[in-house]
Amino acid sequence: MNNVLELRQLWDIIRKHFFAIFFMALIGAGIGYGIAKFLIAPTYSASTSMLVNRSTDNTTGNANLSDQQADVQIINTYKNLVISSNVLGDVADKLKQPKTEVVQPAKPAVYETLADGTRRLVSPEQKEITKTSSQQTYDFTVDQLKKMVSISNQQNSQVFAINVTSKDPKQAALVANTVADSFKAKIGGFMKINNVSIIDSAKIDNKPVGPKIQIFMLAGLVILGGLAFLVALVRELSDTTIKSPDEVSQLFGFTNLGVVSHIKGMKHFDMAPTVQSMSDDGKAMHSRSRLSRLNKD
Repeated sequence: MNNVLELRQLWDIIRKHFFAIFFMALIGAGIGYGIAKFLIAPTYSASTSMLVNRSTDNTTGNANLSDQQADVQIINTYKNLVISSNVLGDVADKLKQPKTEVVQPAKPAVYETLADGTRRLVSPEQKEITKTSSQQTYDFTVDQLKKMVSISNQQNSQVFAINVTSKDPKQAALVANTVADSFKAKIGGFMKINNVSIIDSAKIDNKPVGPKIQIFMLAGLVILGGLAFLVALVRELSDTTIKSPDEVSQLFGFTNLGVVSHIKGMKHFDMAPTVQSMSDDGKAMHSRSRLSRLNKD
């Protein structure tokens, strides 16, 4: 019974201070939105997916099935290799160096054989022409790259994804593709691999993945709304004044026989002058009656 009464009291407190609690909760949601939108830098993500098959000499169907199961189980090993210092160190070196772009690929010389057996030059050899890319370089340490790179894969799948988060969408895509290229180049030195495929290269995605504005708004709503409720609860529990006759009966065990209402004074009506005038008239009448008796005598 006491628990029911306490819950009822809490509900009464909520109803009494509902608008204050609701208003403070809205303010908290607004503060959470402002923090997530304007104070915290957005983060972007890019990912590239890869498929790795181990080499095998068996050609039977059962062997291929067992190899696929082994490849699925060895995904965790690939994850550790991707974030190893060997691979990420190579990634850091590549990101520091500006890339070169091939303007004109190399072409061999073309000869034509004449009827007499001699060869005539048709087009001379063309050397490869490259230029330095205007792409921005980045100076990352291995520890910084480890914080940016994560590996994920679906259950019972040989495909795994290399995910990179950064405050710059272009940087995230560049790092993801560089990690995939370095892993593809170095995996043969770690394990007996005959097939490494990059299924999807990382693309620039300008849509931020964090911070989650909804989560910040919900956190602000709960925190300020909860604080407002606690303040209202403390004020109500610390208020020891008696507000109703029922509380007197509950606290002291007295029987409530009735309530005497408060009577307010009547406005625009003064009783004192009337009483005074009546008393003055009475004195005047008493004086006249005495004079009339003396005249008769």
